[in-house]
Amino acid sequence: MVKLVALKPRKYASIWWANLVAKRARKRKGKIKTWSKLRDKLKSKFLPSHYLQDNYLELHHLKQGTKSVEQHTREFEQLLLKCDLREDDAQTLVRCLSGLDEHIAHVVELHPYTSLDDLSSLAYKVEQEKKSKGKGANVSSPINSKNTHLKDLSSSKQVKVQTRRTGQNGSDYVREQQGIDQVLFKR
Repeated sequence: MVKLVALKPRKYASIWWANLVAKRARKRKGKIKTWSKLRDKLKSKFLPSHYLQDNYLELHHLKQGTKSVEQHTREFEQLLLKCDLREDDAQTLVRCLSGLDEHIAHVVELHPYTSLDDLSSLAYKVEQEKKSKGKGANVSSPINSKNTHLKDLSSSKQVKVQTRRTGQNGSDYVREQQGIDQVLFKR
């Protein structure tokens, strides 16, 4: 395998490889025969010292933002490979979930998943469902609600939803939600 990889370098990498082989021969060191040893030599020569730290930082701060779930997952997996993280699957799943859009992540958390593929598949389905319903605000029917006030400003306009609920300890609290909703019903 090393011979095959050693035949492929171009330009400066080719010169560096030839020089490395010559130096090792002069020092009477054996040939590099394993992929891991070759990879380590290539990394030490061609990757900047801050490369790994930069990738860890990028992985730590990775958020979906305006990207699709598919794009976010692809970027997440690429960074995992670059960082060569050795962590439990559960940690990796939580790391991926925390970078997803908040609304998608909350729905995905409600479903069982055991692998990154399961998680990304669920997230993709939630994203597609969200797109098919339109870009409206999610107005959920209140449980144990005393009052619900809706201001209907007609279709596709800004809507403010205020829900008064009674908490488990008996205290009242008000939840407001703003967004665009296409169909509103007074309850």
